[in-house]
Amino acid sequence: MGESTTDLPPLPARRSLRARGWLAALALLAYLLGSALYVSHERTNILDSIHALEQLQRHDKALALAEAAVGGAVIDVAELSSAASGGDPPLPQEIVLYMETCTRLFAALDEFDPAYALLQRSVQRSYEGLRAAPVRANWIDMRETLHRTAEALEARRATLGVQIQALTSGYQRQYDRITLESLVLAVAGFLLFGTLAAWFFGRLARDIGTLEAHARGIVRGERGVVLPVRRDDELGRLMHAVNRMAVDLDERERQIELDGERRSHAEKMRSVGALAAGVAHEVNNPLAVISGVAQSLRLAPDAAATAAAATTILEQAQRAAQAARVLAEAAAPYSPATDWVDLNALVRRVVQLNGYDKRYRNVRIDLELDPQLPAVRTSADAVQQVLMHWLAIGCEALVREGCGAVASLSTCGDATQVQVILRLPAAVEPWHDERQRDALLGRALIEPLGGRLVLAQDAGPVLRVQLSLPIEGIDRKE
Repeated sequence: MGESTTDLPPLPARRSLRARGWLAALALLAYLLGSALYVSHERTNILDSIHALEQLQRHDKALALAEAAVGGAVIDVAELSSAASGGDPPLPQEIVLYMETCTRLFAALDEFDPAYALLQRSVQRSYEGLRAAPVRANWIDMRETLHRTAEALEARRATLGVQIQALTSGYQRQYDRITLESLVLAVAGFLLFGTLAAWFFGRLARDIGTLEAHARGIVRGERGVVLPVRRDDELGRLMHAVNRMAVDLDERERQIELDGERRSHAEKMRSVGALAAGVAHEVNNPLAVISGVAQSLRLAPDAAATAAAATTILEQAQRAAQAARVLAEAAAPYSPATDWVDLNALVRRVVQLNGYDKRYRNVRIDLELDPQLPAVRTSADAVQQVLMHWLAIGCEALVREGCGAVASLSTCGDATQVQVILRLPAAVEPWHDERQRDALLGRALIEPLGGRLVLAQDAGPVLRVQLSLPIEGIDRKE
């Protein structure tokens, strides 16, 4: 027998399809995590830009409020400085409110840039001097200080606007870039893993298709070609197993063929043994008659009695010769060669051979032979062996039943095929294991000839054994 699949070395875990599946899943997960980390890093940069932009916008808003407050103070101080006299009138309440507002707004600007404290101190010094001595000179100094502060705030705001614009443009570029990179990573991942998956599963499907075709060939009996194995995974082991199965099946079929030949030979020898007893009876009877007639010849009074005795001797001698000839034909070795065969004559000979078995002498077999049946090109020995085997099965069933049941043999045909139909009593169970083995043996003999052997249960019930043979047949001569 072929090598068992258990003789293969254990499959390394890293080479299995499951391991490769996990490896592909881990690779995909690593790619997704890497892409996610990269996108997260880029999103962090975008968030930093957003925070910086929000900070600049808050700065710009606070600066705008401070600039507006200083601008209002400049206008009021300019008007009051023009109207100021040499006395020391108290400061107007609106100037006091402007200065308090400016102080509060400059304090809000300190969190963005400590340099604003210098402008605030300059304004505070001028304000302290004006509040101590609200004379015209101090009013003019206050006006100039506020004017310089307004110009400085305006310049700062212009610079801040440029920064905001630059940061906004940078944020837009970062956002567009991360969007494009995310799309590229998604498409690249899809193409990469999609291509690898398509290649892997395409190769897997191709190898499975090759394995399927090879298995179908094995079923059809095409086992001369070994399937090449180029894989080292579970499918590769399955391919090795199929190759070994083909070897095992070849060996098994050879064993079955040998067993069938031995069984066929044993069946034939049993049939020959049974026939030998019948033929011995058939030969002994004519010999006894011949012996008695020969003794009566000694006392025969005239020529007429001698002629009658001679005729009897010839008839009995022919009877003995026919029995010997039938026995010789039954004992002849099996020949696979095919030739044109008269099936009606073959069926009659099978019935005659079966009648020589003394166990079946009281069994009735009805013949319904088609006189127009054409000759068929087949192996007479194979057909005879199958018919004799199944006829013996039917006769044994009739003997067991001990009743008036009969078996029948009929022939029919058309332009393409002929049929021999044997109907046996209900005592023969068609689906019994032994009958199934008999059917397999019969098919092993008939199917190489292009024929078919069918078992069916007819009403009655009756087992119908139907043998179909093509007229042209298949030449089995080697």
